[in-house]
This record gives sequence, C-alpha cells and structure tokens, in this order.
Amino acid sequence: MSASCRLSIEFEKDMPVKNKDAVETFVTLWVAENVRSVPGLTNLPPEVDRLASSLTADARIEGISGGDLNRALGDIDDYLTGQYEQIAAAA
Repeated sequence: MSASCRLSIEFEKDMPVKNKDAVETFVTLWVAENVRSVPGLTNLPPEVDRLASSLTADARIEGISGGDLNRALGDIDDYLTGQYEQIAAAA
C-alpha cells in the first residue's frame, strides 16, 4: 500500500461520520452545480471518474468521507453515471 493511500485511509478513519441526510443534501447541491451534459461525449467512464474525483475532494473539504458518500449513495461511479445520464437525456 502506498504512503498516500495509507494517509487517505487514516484521514477518513479520523473523520466523524456525517448524517446521511446531510450527505445527500451536499451531493444533490454538488450535482446541480457540477454535472453537465458534454456534447459529443462518447466515452462516459473517464468523465464519471473525473466527476467522482471532484465530488470526493469537495466532500472531504466539507468533512464528508468516502465512507459517508458510499453509505448515502452506494457506488459513487454508478450514482454519478445515473445522474449524468438523466441530465444528458434532459438536455
């Protein structure tokens, strides 16, 4: 395990668990501000990876761990894929 991976695990272990409703509210607002349909996008996984990385980073700034996100959303990539597909279909 790399040092950065150990640091990330230790960082999350020390974070208090956030209320599921608070996490869901944060994510709903984050998606509204950050998930946009990308015209001509043919390969969704790299865009979902970018979104997941950004969501996770922003959540940590707010004291929300990856575990908190997982408990509230399930798999983050699956959740963001669904959100992107809904937004792209509505565009």
